[in-house]
Amino acid sequence: MIGKRLPIRLRAALAAALTAALAFTVGAWWLRHEVYASKMNDARNRASLSLGIIEQRYQRGADSHQFLSENADAWVIVDHTGRFVEGDPDLEPFVPDPLGVHPDLPGPTVIIERDLHFGTVTSEARPGSEEFADRDFRVMSSTFRGRGLLDGRPTAPVENLTLHVLVTPRDAEAAVGAVDQVLYLGIPAAVLLVALIVWATTARALRPVEDIQQRLRTITSRDLSLRVPVPPRRDEIARLAATTNDTLDRLERAAERQRRFTADASHELRTPLASLRADLEVALHYPDDTNWHDVIRDTLGDAERLEQLTEDLLLLAELDNHTPPAPRPVELGILARKAAAQARRHAPTSIQIDCSVSGNATVQGDARQLERLLRNLLDNAERHARNRVLVTVSAHDATALIEVRDDGPGIPAEHRERIFERFTRLDASRNRTSGGTGLGLAIAREIAHHHGGTLTFNDTPPAAGAHFVAALPLTPDTATTPGTASGAPSQPA
Repeated sequence: MIGKRLPIRLRAALAAALTAALAFTVGAWWLRHEVYASKMNDARNRASLSLGIIEQRYQRGADSHQFLSENADAWVIVDHTGRFVEGDPDLEPFVPDPLGVHPDLPGPTVIIERDLHFGTVTSEARPGSEEFADRDFRVMSSTFRGRGLLDGRPTAPVENLTLHVLVTPRDAEAAVGAVDQVLYLGIPAAVLLVALIVWATTARALRPVEDIQQRLRTITSRDLSLRVPVPPRRDEIARLAATTNDTLDRLERAAERQRRFTADASHELRTPLASLRADLEVALHYPDDTNWHDVIRDTLGDAERLEQLTEDLLLLAELDNHTPPAPRPVELGILARKAAAQARRHAPTSIQIDCSVSGNATVQGDARQLERLLRNLLDNAERHARNRVLVTVSAHDATALIEVRDDGPGIPAEHRERIFERFTRLDASRNRTSGGTGLGLAIAREIAHHHGGTLTFNDTPPAAGAHFVAALPLTPDTATTPGTASGAPSQPA
């Protein structure tokens, strides 16, 4: 939990430092091992060479003190009885155990290499002997013929002697110690350097995020025109900034639509309320001159208009909440016949309303909302038609089509998308006594979108009237049922 509260820069720096420390530690261990192994191999090779050199010089009778000082290796010569003959005096306490005679040695010029354990020494031993005490050493041994001890004789006899040369780790330990001194200072410095580099790099990479954060703090619901800065680099942060600006664009458009919708709704509600209040105030001030039948009729008309507008606003709010419709099969042909029959009862006698159903057009959705879509399209067509309105329902492949045509004046091309905006009335239908609330087509399109479909205005010549087409997805079983093609027989109603 604490790690989650740390800044990203600190978390990245700590993670990089830990990773670097682990990597450097492993690398340091490998380096120490390689250095130690290399130095020990050098010491082994040197000890092997020293065997021949010491043997030759001893046989020639060279001064032991001279070649002891010249040779850095620790060595000792033992006679056939296991007594110390010549060599490093610090090794004398370890003769004959473990540096004694080895009868298993094959003979001259054959080198035997073994790991031997050196025991403890007494307090009277030389200080240098303590360096070898209680430790394990690799020993290289060989035998040769040379002069042994005098033992009171005038001349030392030639006998079998054993030469032991120790492969001491002095050089290897010294080299590893030098490496350790560098590593003890270098590893922490390197880890710190990695952490600082990652800190600085992360801080530089996150600077655009801080700029975006500061800009977002200045953006309020009252002013959504500001945008976050987009870094010039094409990386994840630049894509985040671009996505944020796209979101702000959508929010600004939605807020603007909401403000315009609220203003239009207030205006639309104010008009019938003002008319209602004016009629009642006039009737109240002049009761004797008031035709109460007309007042009640006008008041009832204003109340009906308020009721219709309120229903439309509530339905739009429900659609804006994106509440998915109940997944129930709805037969559009039945709805179309029902809506056409209701429209005939309210339409003028001069307008003929026909309905044609072709095939089985069943969709998944809300029957109440789909009926409202049909009713709104028919109300719009009825207000603008001269003589005839035609409703057609058909199925094409996996799509159900609802088409509503009228023979009215049509809609100019520049207004064919604007008519789907909320509270939109064209100049020819701005009279509120004959026009609707300005929400019918907007509601119809929202319902179509809510059911995964579309509502568009089909391109027609201006004098050919209006032609609206709603396309909705058929249910899977209906889409694969034979007889739903456009060539199925028509069923007029």
